[in-house]
Amino acid sequence: MIRKAIEKDIEVLTDMFARMYRLNAEFDPLLEVPQDLEEKVRESIKKSFNKDDVLLIVVEEDGKVVGGARVFISDREFYIPQKVGIIQEIYVYPSYRRKGIGEEIINYIEKELKEKGIDTVLARFPAKNVIATSFYVKKGFRELHNEYIRNIE
Repeated sequence: MIRKAIEKDIEVLTDMFARMYRLNAEFDPLLEVPQDLEEKVRESIKKSFNKDDVLLIVVEEDGKVVGGARVFISDREFYIPQKVGIIQEIYVYPSYRRKGIGEEIINYIEKELKEKGIDTVLARFPAKNVIATSFYVKKGFRELHNEYIRNIE
């Protein structure tokens, strides 16, 4: 069952999203996470409640949260469609993967966005994450922007 997150979900969402950011760090040294990652993630999640421009959801199986996602609604001032949903975090615990939960999350996100009059969804993830790339391509997503980074010496 997928539902909107409630405050009692803060700790499990913190765990899932921190795991996701740690996994992202394995793809590139410029995605290194801070020592206080959990604290920062927890505070960010707390700020997401009761905001019209954030969709925070969890997936439950047998009363246990096994996955979740956070989507930010963003205004693309110079493009049409102007409003888009941006999947910033999505995570499913490893033992629950390959069971269609990720697809259910995407379907739920799209349904919620449609209800808000938004018909475009975008996903952000590390360029070298071939698992995420494969997942999103299978769901009909395509590459849109490139983002390049370097350290200033």
